[in-house]
Amino acid sequence: MPDIAALPEDSKRRALVDVVLAEADRRLSMPAQGTVACCQNRARLVRALHERLDRVASVAPRATTTP
Repeated sequence: MPDIAALPEDSKRRALVDVVLAEADRRLSMPAQGTVACCQNRARLVRALHERLDRVASVAPRATTTP
């Protein structure tokens, strides 16, 4: 994934990355409680963030090859 600063301001990828990073920052800033439920919630969070980052990758322009 490219550096977010390298993405144009009006890029769809930039918008998705901004949302994912803001959500990760907000949700991970809550202190860990050291319980099984807390660990499960953090694992769900990581899975959801990876799904969102996969969406960012799917929006990425595909390289074209010339024969």
